[in-house]
Amino acid sequence: MPTAGSPSRSAAPSLFDVAARSLTHSDAFTLSEDQQAVLGHVHRLLAADDDGQAAVVVTGAAGSGKSALALTLLGEALRAGYRARHATGSQAFTTALRKTAGHGSRQTQQLFQYFGTAAADTELGGLDLLVCDDAHQLRATSNTRYTPASRRSDRTQAAELLDAARVVVFLLDEDQAVRPGQIGTHAHIETAVRASGAAVHTAQLASQHRHRSPCYEGWVRRLLGLDDAPLPPAPWNAATGPGAGFELRVAESPHELEQLLRAKAELGASTRMTAGYCWPWSEARPGNPLVEDIVIGDWHRPWSVKGNRAVNGLPPSPLWAIEPAGAGQVGCIYTAQGFEYDYGGVILGPDLLWRDGRWVTDTAATRDDALTRASAADFDLWARRTYRVLLTRARAGTILYSTDPETRALLRDIIEHITQ
Repeated sequence: MPTAGSPSRSAAPSLFDVAARSLTHSDAFTLSEDQQAVLGHVHRLLAADDDGQAAVVVTGAAGSGKSALALTLLGEALRAGYRARHATGSQAFTTALRKTAGHGSRQTQQLFQYFGTAAADTELGGLDLLVCDDAHQLRATSNTRYTPASRRSDRTQAAELLDAARVVVFLLDEDQAVRPGQIGTHAHIETAVRASGAAVHTAQLASQHRHRSPCYEGWVRRLLGLDDAPLPPAPWNAATGPGAGFELRVAESPHELEQLLRAKAELGASTRMTAGYCWPWSEARPGNPLVEDIVIGDWHRPWSVKGNRAVNGLPPSPLWAIEPAGAGQVGCIYTAQGFEYDYGGVILGPDLLWRDGRWVTDTAATRDDALTRASAADFDLWARRTYRVLLTRARAGTILYSTDPETRALLRDIIEHITQ
């Protein structure tokens, strides 16, 4: 395992580095066998002579290549002359795709829609292919508080998406549903598909494309007790074996966490720092510095810009993870989910504590308005899932810090440091 000051191997280009190329070239991503199998299956469904509709439900863990597959499916379909679109439930992710894959072309930007708008300007079945990435973010309906009464509908969001295209692909990871109203489970989608009369096809992505250690994602799941039969957190080296290639460390202070990330950035790595949403998130005003809302002892830093406009040369919230100027702020679940970078620093806040051999969550510690009214059981699950998302963004290494001494002690016990 490399140390904080040792040269880091260059990671592969990120998804957004090659997003534009994926629309015009077949070799933008190197696909694994399980991804190629899905690609071939969708191609056969599109080429079928019958008029029947079909849906493919693809499940896969964090880093299994769902988004790379989604962009490849879109690009292959467009190059073959099919009418195709991509949709997600994430404002940040869709905005980033419009900026990178759709850079300079309004027509290309319109290929990337939200679940609620993907079918808005198409006739029934007007698309050949609709690729729904991050389908765990599906909601019951597409109505929002801004939807006029005349346009409100009782139709489910899944049904609307299924009506939009001859072939619909849903890619999801149920454990990335982290907020109230996100109902995109495999069972929910399959029920909606059968109700629409479409044929159901399923696939699973089991390979690992993001993390240098194929064991890391499973280790995180076990750490947070997210498996069906939870086990005690496992020592990192015991879980990965020697020479795993993924760097995992525990910082004793936010100062140290930041210093370790800075050392990686000086070697050319992309780095980001994220935290549980346990501090207020203030609006920034042009001409004024960001408010340093996150205060831990004598350490204080700002969240990323709140909102969709750049402030003082700093990127807007949806672009925090991909623009270089975003490295100086702290991200949260809303800005980090769906993205990746070489090294990530994760601050575990007081909403997740280790006590008496188990995780304890505290709704009183969150500043996320979406969760303040959640039941204790729902908050417990969503909090642990949220930290799983934050912990699985990095490709080369993760540095953890907890604001709680007892939780830090657990992390030190299960993660072996190599400091030489």
